[in-house]
Amino acid sequence: MSINHDIRNLLDIQDSNIHFATNCVNQRLYKGRMSKFITAKLTYTPECCKVCKKENKDFSIIKNGTQESRISLPMMGVHRTFLLLKKQRFFCKSCSSTFVAESEVINRFCFISNQSKSLVTLKASEAQSITLIAQDTSVSPTSVQRFINQFSESMPKKFNDLPKHLSFDEFKYLKGRMAFEYINAKTGTILGILPSRLSRDIKDHFLSRYSYAQRCAVETITIDMNAGYEKLIKELFPKAKIIIDRFHLVQLINRSMNKLRISVMNDFRTSNGADQKKYRRLKKHWKLPLKNALDLSFTSYKNFPLFGQTTDAKVVETLMSYSERLKVNYNLYQSILTALKDKNLEQLTEILEKPLAEGISKDFKRSIKTLKYHLSSIKNSFLFPYNNGRIEGINNKIKVLNRVAYGYRNFENYRNRIYLHFALKRASHAS
Repeated sequence: MSINHDIRNLLDIQDSNIHFATNCVNQRLYKGRMSKFITAKLTYTPECCKVCKKENKDFSIIKNGTQESRISLPMMGVHRTFLLLKKQRFFCKSCSSTFVAESEVINRFCFISNQSKSLVTLKASEAQSITLIAQDTSVSPTSVQRFINQFSESMPKKFNDLPKHLSFDEFKYLKGRMAFEYINAKTGTILGILPSRLSRDIKDHFLSRYSYAQRCAVETITIDMNAGYEKLIKELFPKAKIIIDRFHLVQLINRSMNKLRISVMNDFRTSNGADQKKYRRLKKHWKLPLKNALDLSFTSYKNFPLFGQTTDAKVVETLMSYSERLKVNYNLYQSILTALKDKNLEQLTEILEKPLAEGISKDFKRSIKTLKYHLSSIKNSFLFPYNNGRIEGINNKIKVLNRVAYGYRNFENYRNRIYLHFALKRASHAS
C-alpha cells in the first residue's frame, strides 16, 4: 500500500489525482501559532478545455506549470492543518487560454476545504458559539456564519404547503423583541420563523405564501391563551379549530393559587410565635398545595421539615386549616384541576358557570373569566390530542442557542442557525 493511499485515508481525501511525496508533512509557526503543512500536487490529463470545451486530442492541451494554494483542513490533533496544494496549470492550444486543475476537495476560487465546511455545519448543529466553532475548524467567525447561511438557503423550503395541524408560539430574541414561529403539530418540523409577532406581519406572511385553499385545509391550530392569535386565526384559517394548550390552562390556575398562598402566608408574618410557625410552613411546603389532590398520599409517611413524620396529604390538610380563604380557593383549584385532567367539559362548565363562593381571590376570579372566554377552545383541547409541547421544547433549544452565542444582532443569521440546527438534528435522529 503506497504512502499516498495512507495519507489520503488519514486526511479523508478520496481524490486519486492528489499525490503526496515522502516527508511531505512539516510543522512551523504560522501567524503566531504552531501549524502543520502538508505538501501535495494535483495533476491529471484533462478531457477537454475548461474555456472552449474542445476535446483534448493530439496534445492540444499541455501542462503549463503549477499554482500553489494554501487550503485549510480540519485540525489534526491540536494544531491547525493546511494543505499546500500545487495545482497543475494547463494551456489550450486551440483557444490560447489557461486553466487550473480542479478537485472535489476544494471548490473553485476557494481556500477552505469542503471537509472544513462540512465540519462547520456539523458543529453548528450543536449548542456552540460561532467563535468556538471558528477556533475548532481554523476558519474565521465570518466564514462560519457564511457557511451556515449557505447551508440554510440550500435546504428545501417548507412553505410549499401547509399541514393539517399547526402550532403557534413566540420566543424572545432581543430585548423587547419577540419572534413568531409556527410548526407542524404532528412532526415538530419548523415551518417558519418571523422577526415580529404583530398581527399585521403574521397576516402578510401567510397571505403572501399560502393560497386560500391551502389555508382552508388546516384543521387545527394549537396556541397558548394569546387572544390576538384567535382573531388572526379566524381570518386566515376559516375552517381551523383553535386548541388551547392544556399546560397553559393548568399554569393559569396554578399561578392564581400560588399568589393566594403567598398572600395568606404574608398575613402570618408577625412577631407572634404561632404565626411565625405557620408562615414558615406555608413558605417551606409551597409545592404541596399545588399538586393534584389525587396524587397526594395518605399512607406513605415521610419526614417533613417543621411537621415531623407524616403524610403529604396531612401536611396539606394542616396548611389549609390555617385560613378559610385559603381552603375555599384550594377546593376551587382542585375541582378545576380534576376537570382538566379528566377532560370533563360538562364538569368544567358547571364549575365556571355556578356562582363563586365567598372569599375567592381576585386572581382566581380573573382566571375563571379567562377560562370562560376560551371555553370553546378548551373543548377542542379535550377532543384533539395536540398540544404545544413540541414547540415549547423547540423554544427551549432556541433560547440555548441564543444564550451560548451571547445574542444575535442580525435576525437572519439567528434564523439560519435555528434552521440548520433542527434540520441536522432531525436528519441524525432519522438515520
